[in-house]
Amino acid sequence: MRCERGQATIEWVGLVLLASLVLGTLVTAVPVIDGRSFGGFLSHRIFCAIRGHCNTGEASLARAYGEEDAELLRTYAPDVVYEPGERSIPVDFRSCREAACAAAPDDRDLDVHRSEAGLPATVFTRVMRRDGSIYLQYWFYYPDSNSTVARSDELWDLGPRRLGFGGYPGYHRDDWEGYHVRLDRSGQAHVRSTSHGHYQWCKQSSCHDLWGPRTGWTRVSRGSHAGHIPLDRETVPRSGDARLPIGGGLAGRALRGPPTYRYEARLPGLDLRERTSTAEGFVLVPLETIDRSAYRRLDDGISPPWEKRVYENPESDES
Repeated sequence: MRCERGQATIEWVGLVLLASLVLGTLVTAVPVIDGRSFGGFLSHRIFCAIRGHCNTGEASLARAYGEEDAELLRTYAPDVVYEPGERSIPVDFRSCREAACAAAPDDRDLDVHRSEAGLPATVFTRVMRRDGSIYLQYWFYYPDSNSTVARSDELWDLGPRRLGFGGYPGYHRDDWEGYHVRLDRSGQAHVRSTSHGHYQWCKQSSCHDLWGPRTGWTRVSRGSHAGHIPLDRETVPRSGDARLPIGGGLAGRALRGPPTYRYEARLPGLDLRERTSTAEGFVLVPLETIDRSAYRRLDDGISPPWEKRVYENPESDES
Protein backbone atom coordinates (compact mmCIF):
# COMPACT_ATOMS: atom_id res chain seq x y z
CA MET A 1 0.00 0.00 0.00
CA ARG A 2 2.84 2.39 0.78
CA CYS A 3 4.28 1.87 -2.68
CA GLU A 4 0.91 2.56 -4.29
CA ARG A 5 0.46 5.75 -2.29
CA GLY A 6 3.99 6.79 -3.10
CA GLN A 7 3.44 6.18 -6.79
CA ALA A 8 0.24 8.22 -6.74
CA THR A 9 2.08 11.04 -5.00
CA ILE A 10 4.86 10.98 -7.59
CA GLU A 11 2.31 11.02 -10.41
CA TRP A 12 0.49 13.94 -8.80
CA VAL A 13 3.70 15.93 -8.36
CA GLY A 14 4.61 15.20 -11.96
CA LEU A 15 1.24 16.42 -13.19
CA VAL A 16 1.46 19.59 -11.12
CA LEU A 17 4.95 20.29 -12.45
CA LEU A 18 3.76 19.66 -16.00
CA ALA A 19 0.81 22.00 -15.48
CA SER A 20 3.14 24.66 -14.09
CA LEU A 21 5.42 24.37 -17.09
CA VAL A 22 2.50 24.59 -19.50
CA LEU A 23 1.07 27.61 -17.71
CA GLY A 24 4.47 29.27 -17.61
CA THR A 25 4.94 28.74 -21.32
CA LEU A 26 1.50 30.13 -22.12
CA VAL A 27 1.96 33.20 -19.96
CA THR A 28 5.25 33.87 -21.70
CA ALA A 29 3.89 33.34 -25.20
CA VAL A 30 0.42 34.88 -24.95
CA PRO A 31 -0.22 38.19 -23.17
CA VAL A 32 -3.96 37.61 -22.54
CA ILE A 33 -5.75 34.25 -22.42
CA ASP A 34 -9.24 33.15 -21.46
CA GLY A 35 -8.16 31.91 -18.07
CA ARG A 36 -11.43 30.34 -16.98
CA SER A 37 -11.90 28.06 -20.00
CA PHE A 38 -8.23 27.06 -20.04
CA GLY A 39 -8.31 26.48 -16.29
CA GLY A 40 -11.36 24.24 -16.70
CA PHE A 41 -9.61 22.32 -19.47
CA LEU A 42 -6.45 21.87 -17.42
CA SER A 43 -8.10 20.89 -14.13
CA HIS A 44 -10.38 18.43 -15.90
CA ARG A 45 -7.46 16.78 -17.70
CA ILE A 46 -5.48 16.50 -14.45
CA PHE A 47 -8.50 15.02 -12.65
CA CYS A 48 -9.08 12.48 -15.42
CA ALA A 49 -5.39 11.54 -15.52
CA ILE A 50 -5.43 10.79 -11.79
CA ARG A 51 -8.73 8.94 -11.99
CA GLY A 52 -7.62 6.95 -15.01
CA HIS A 53 -10.37 8.11 -17.37
CA CYS A 54 -13.42 10.35 -17.65
CA ASN A 55 -16.46 9.41 -19.65
CA THR A 56 -17.54 12.59 -21.44
CA GLY A 57 -19.23 10.82 -24.34
CA GLU A 58 -16.45 10.63 -26.94
CA ALA A 59 -17.12 6.98 -27.81
CA SER A 60 -20.86 7.50 -28.30
CA LEU A 61 -20.20 10.63 -30.38
CA ALA A 62 -17.85 8.72 -32.68
CA ARG A 63 -20.35 5.88 -33.10
CA ALA A 64 -23.18 8.28 -33.89
CA TYR A 65 -21.39 10.75 -36.16
CA GLY A 66 -18.00 9.35 -37.11
CA GLU A 67 -14.63 10.59 -35.87
CA GLU A 68 -14.60 13.84 -37.87
CA ASP A 69 -17.97 15.16 -36.71
CA ALA A 70 -17.36 13.93 -33.17
CA GLU A 71 -14.20 16.02 -33.10
CA LEU A 72 -16.11 19.05 -34.38
CA LEU A 73 -18.71 18.66 -31.64
CA ARG A 74 -16.07 18.52 -28.93
CA THR A 75 -14.07 21.40 -30.44
CA TYR A 76 -17.02 23.79 -30.71
CA ALA A 77 -18.86 22.77 -27.52
CA PRO A 78 -19.64 25.94 -25.56
CA ASP A 79 -18.29 27.12 -22.27
CA VAL A 80 -21.27 28.19 -20.16
CA VAL A 81 -21.39 31.09 -17.69
CA TYR A 82 -24.36 31.55 -15.35
CA GLU A 83 -25.97 34.76 -14.16
CA PRO A 84 -25.56 35.02 -10.37
CA GLY A 85 -28.47 33.44 -8.55
CA GLU A 86 -28.85 30.54 -11.01
CA ARG A 87 -28.27 27.22 -9.26
CA SER A 88 -29.16 24.66 -11.94
CA ILE A 89 -26.74 23.07 -14.37
CA PRO A 90 -27.88 21.20 -17.51
CA VAL A 91 -28.47 17.51 -16.81
CA ASP A 92 -29.59 14.31 -18.53
CA PHE A 93 -33.40 14.20 -18.44
CA ARG A 94 -33.22 10.41 -18.27
CA SER A 95 -31.71 10.75 -14.79
CA CYS A 96 -33.19 13.98 -13.45
CA ARG A 97 -36.57 15.71 -13.82
CA GLU A 98 -36.55 17.72 -10.58
CA ALA A 99 -34.75 20.99 -9.83
CA ALA A 100 -33.17 19.52 -6.70
CA CYS A 101 -31.04 16.98 -8.59
CA ALA A 102 -29.79 19.64 -11.04
CA ALA A 103 -28.78 22.17 -8.38
CA ALA A 104 -25.17 23.15 -7.75
CA PRO A 105 -23.64 25.80 -5.47
CA ASP A 106 -24.17 29.38 -6.60
CA ASP A 107 -20.49 30.28 -6.23
CA ARG A 108 -19.09 32.96 -8.56
CA ASP A 109 -15.62 31.37 -8.45
CA LEU A 110 -16.77 27.81 -9.18
CA ASP A 111 -16.28 25.88 -12.41
CA VAL A 112 -18.89 23.16 -11.91
CA HIS A 113 -19.55 19.92 -13.78
CA ARG A 114 -21.59 17.97 -11.23
CA SER A 115 -24.75 18.79 -9.34
CA GLU A 116 -24.95 18.47 -5.58
CA ALA A 117 -26.74 15.17 -6.23
CA GLY A 118 -23.67 13.93 -8.11
CA LEU A 119 -25.12 14.08 -11.63
CA PRO A 120 -22.80 15.18 -14.46
CA ALA A 121 -23.38 18.32 -16.50
CA THR A 122 -24.80 17.01 -19.78
CA VAL A 123 -25.35 18.48 -23.24
CA PHE A 124 -27.36 16.81 -26.00
CA THR A 125 -26.07 17.16 -29.56
CA ARG A 126 -27.13 17.05 -33.19
CA VAL A 127 -25.19 17.45 -36.46
CA MET A 128 -26.62 18.53 -39.82
CA ARG A 129 -25.24 19.51 -43.21
CA ARG A 130 -27.18 21.97 -45.35
CA ASP A 131 -26.10 23.89 -48.48
CA GLY A 132 -22.41 23.55 -47.79
CA SER A 133 -22.63 24.48 -44.10
CA ILE A 134 -22.28 22.25 -41.05
CA TYR A 135 -24.65 22.88 -38.16
CA LEU A 136 -23.79 21.75 -34.64
CA GLN A 137 -26.68 21.91 -32.20
CA TYR A 138 -26.10 21.75 -28.44
CA TRP A 139 -29.19 21.34 -26.26
CA PHE A 140 -29.39 21.88 -22.50
CA TYR A 141 -32.12 20.32 -20.35
CA TYR A 142 -33.16 21.97 -17.08
CA PRO A 143 -35.95 20.44 -14.97
CA ASP A 144 -37.80 23.76 -14.68
CA SER A 145 -37.80 27.41 -15.73
CA ASN A 146 -38.69 30.49 -13.72
CA SER A 147 -38.63 33.64 -15.88
CA THR A 148 -38.21 36.72 -13.72
CA VAL A 149 -37.71 40.48 -13.97
CA ALA A 150 -36.40 42.30 -10.88
CA ARG A 151 -37.23 39.25 -8.71
CA SER A 152 -40.88 39.33 -9.77
CA ASP A 153 -41.26 35.69 -8.71
CA GLU A 154 -40.50 36.61 -5.09
CA LEU A 155 -42.93 39.54 -5.21
CA TRP A 156 -45.62 37.25 -6.62
CA ASP A 157 -45.19 34.85 -3.71
CA LEU A 158 -45.53 37.73 -1.24
CA GLY A 159 -48.70 39.13 -2.85
CA PRO A 160 -50.86 37.50 -5.56
CA ARG A 161 -50.08 33.94 -4.52
CA ARG A 162 -51.23 34.60 -0.96
CA LEU A 163 -54.42 36.11 -2.35
CA GLY A 164 -55.23 32.89 -4.19
CA PHE A 165 -54.01 33.72 -7.70
CA GLY A 166 -52.06 30.47 -7.93
CA GLY A 167 -48.47 29.81 -8.89
CA TYR A 168 -46.14 32.30 -10.51
CA PRO A 169 -47.09 32.63 -14.23
CA GLY A 170 -43.46 32.68 -15.36
CA TYR A 171 -42.80 29.17 -14.03
CA HIS A 172 -43.01 25.90 -15.96
CA ARG A 173 -41.67 22.37 -15.75
CA ASP A 174 -39.12 21.18 -18.31
CA ASP A 175 -36.86 23.66 -20.06
CA TRP A 176 -34.87 23.06 -23.23
CA GLU A 177 -32.34 25.70 -24.22
CA GLY A 178 -29.77 25.60 -26.98
CA TYR A 179 -26.53 26.92 -28.41
CA HIS A 180 -26.03 26.43 -32.14
CA VAL A 181 -22.94 26.70 -34.32
CA ARG A 182 -22.87 27.20 -38.09
CA LEU A 183 -19.62 26.39 -39.90
CA ASP A 184 -19.52 27.79 -43.43
CA ARG A 185 -17.49 26.49 -46.36
CA SER A 186 -14.44 28.49 -45.29
CA GLY A 187 -14.61 27.09 -41.76
CA GLN A 188 -15.79 30.31 -40.13
CA ALA A 189 -18.00 29.73 -37.09
CA HIS A 190 -21.11 31.75 -36.29
CA VAL A 191 -23.29 31.08 -33.27
CA ARG A 192 -26.57 31.93 -31.56
CA SER A 193 -28.34 30.95 -28.34
CA THR A 194 -32.00 30.23 -27.64
CA SER A 195 -33.96 32.88 -25.74
CA HIS A 196 -37.70 32.91 -24.99
CA GLY A 197 -38.79 31.11 -28.15
CA HIS A 198 -36.33 32.79 -30.52
CA TYR A 199 -32.56 33.31 -30.78
CA GLN A 200 -30.02 35.86 -29.64
CA TRP A 201 -26.39 36.60 -30.40
CA CYS A 202 -25.76 39.57 -28.09
CA LYS A 203 -28.33 40.30 -25.39
CA GLN A 204 -29.75 43.47 -26.96
CA SER A 205 -32.70 43.59 -29.35
CA SER A 206 -30.33 44.47 -32.21
CA CYS A 207 -29.13 40.85 -32.07
CA HIS A 208 -32.60 39.29 -32.18
CA ASP A 209 -32.52 36.14 -34.36
CA LEU A 210 -28.98 36.88 -35.55
CA TRP A 211 -25.96 34.65 -35.94
CA GLY A 212 -22.68 36.22 -34.83
CA PRO A 213 -18.97 35.39 -34.48
CA ARG A 214 -18.10 32.74 -31.92
CA THR A 215 -16.39 33.69 -28.66
CA GLY A 216 -16.57 30.21 -27.11
CA TRP A 217 -19.03 31.29 -24.38
CA THR A 218 -22.78 31.43 -23.89
CA ARG A 219 -24.43 33.01 -20.84
CA VAL A 220 -27.44 31.55 -19.02
CA SER A 221 -29.94 33.94 -17.43
CA ARG A 222 -31.13 33.36 -13.89
CA GLY A 223 -34.38 31.43 -13.68
CA SER A 224 -35.41 31.39 -17.34
CA HIS A 225 -32.10 29.95 -18.64
CA ALA A 226 -32.49 32.17 -21.72
CA GLY A 227 -29.17 32.47 -23.49
CA HIS A 228 -27.00 35.05 -25.20
CA ILE A 229 -23.34 35.51 -26.02
CA PRO A 230 -21.73 37.70 -23.32
CA LEU A 231 -20.49 40.81 -25.13
CA ASP A 232 -19.76 44.48 -24.56
CA ARG A 233 -21.43 46.73 -27.13
CA GLU A 234 -20.17 50.13 -28.23
CA THR A 235 -21.77 52.46 -30.76
CA VAL A 236 -19.33 53.23 -33.56
CA PRO A 237 -19.11 56.96 -34.42
CA ARG A 238 -19.62 57.69 -38.10
CA SER A 239 -18.78 60.67 -40.26
CA GLY A 240 -21.85 62.83 -40.74
CA ASP A 241 -23.36 62.11 -37.33
CA ALA A 242 -24.47 65.31 -35.62
CA ARG A 243 -22.94 65.96 -32.22
CA LEU A 244 -25.31 66.80 -29.38
CA PRO A 245 -24.03 69.40 -26.89
CA ILE A 246 -25.42 68.38 -23.50
CA GLY A 247 -24.46 70.34 -20.41
CA GLY A 248 -21.76 72.15 -22.31
CA GLY A 249 -20.08 68.93 -23.40
CA LEU A 250 -20.36 66.33 -26.14
CA ALA A 251 -22.37 63.72 -24.29
CA GLY A 252 -24.12 62.15 -27.23
CA ARG A 253 -24.66 61.91 -30.97
CA ALA A 254 -27.69 62.07 -33.21
CA LEU A 255 -27.18 59.09 -35.48
CA ARG A 256 -28.26 59.39 -39.08
CA GLY A 257 -29.75 56.05 -39.98
CA PRO A 258 -29.43 52.79 -38.05
CA PRO A 259 -26.53 52.77 -35.58
CA THR A 260 -23.46 50.62 -36.08
CA TYR A 261 -22.07 48.70 -33.13
CA ARG A 262 -18.74 47.25 -32.17
CA TYR A 263 -18.71 44.14 -29.97
CA GLU A 264 -16.06 42.77 -27.65
CA ALA A 265 -16.21 39.41 -25.90
CA ARG A 266 -16.75 39.44 -22.13
CA LEU A 267 -14.75 36.55 -20.71
CA PRO A 268 -15.21 34.93 -17.30
CA GLY A 269 -12.06 35.28 -15.26
CA LEU A 270 -11.24 38.52 -17.07
CA ASP A 271 -14.45 40.54 -17.43
CA LEU A 272 -17.02 38.46 -15.54
CA ARG A 273 -16.86 36.93 -12.08
CA GLU A 274 -19.62 34.36 -12.41
CA ARG A 275 -20.00 30.60 -12.01
CA THR A 276 -19.12 28.55 -15.09
CA SER A 277 -19.29 25.08 -16.63
CA THR A 278 -16.41 24.84 -19.07
CA ALA A 279 -16.86 22.69 -22.16
CA GLU A 280 -14.12 20.22 -21.33
CA GLY A 281 -16.18 18.62 -18.56
CA PHE A 282 -19.54 18.26 -20.33
CA VAL A 283 -20.90 14.82 -21.14
CA LEU A 284 -22.06 15.02 -24.77
CA VAL A 285 -25.00 12.79 -25.76
CA PRO A 286 -26.16 12.39 -29.40
CA LEU A 287 -29.89 13.08 -29.63
CA GLU A 288 -30.08 10.87 -32.71
CA THR A 289 -29.35 7.78 -30.62
CA ILE A 290 -31.62 8.17 -27.59
CA ASP A 291 -34.98 6.45 -27.09
CA ARG A 292 -37.39 9.35 -27.56
CA SER A 293 -40.40 7.22 -26.69
CA ALA A 294 -39.23 7.22 -23.08
CA TYR A 295 -39.56 11.00 -22.85
CA ARG A 296 -42.75 12.23 -21.17
CA ARG A 297 -43.59 15.93 -21.17
CA LEU A 298 -44.12 17.46 -17.74
CA ASP A 299 -45.48 20.63 -19.35
CA ASP A 300 -47.62 20.33 -22.47
CA GLY A 301 -46.37 23.66 -23.79
CA ILE A 302 -42.68 22.74 -23.79
CA SER A 303 -41.37 20.78 -26.77
CA PRO A 304 -38.20 18.68 -26.70
CA PRO A 305 -35.61 19.48 -29.40
CA TRP A 306 -36.70 16.75 -31.82
CA GLU A 307 -40.19 18.30 -31.99
CA LYS A 308 -38.91 21.79 -32.80
CA ARG A 309 -38.72 23.13 -36.36
CA VAL A 310 -35.05 23.93 -35.95
CA TYR A 311 -34.29 20.24 -35.46
CA GLU A 312 -34.88 19.71 -39.19
CA ASN A 313 -34.38 23.28 -40.43
CA PRO A 314 -31.25 24.66 -38.74
CA GLU A 315 -31.94 28.21 -39.96
CA SER A 316 -35.39 28.36 -38.35
CA ASP A 317 -35.78 31.24 -35.89
CA GLU A 318 -38.18 29.33 -33.65
CA SER A 319 -36.46 27.82 -30.64
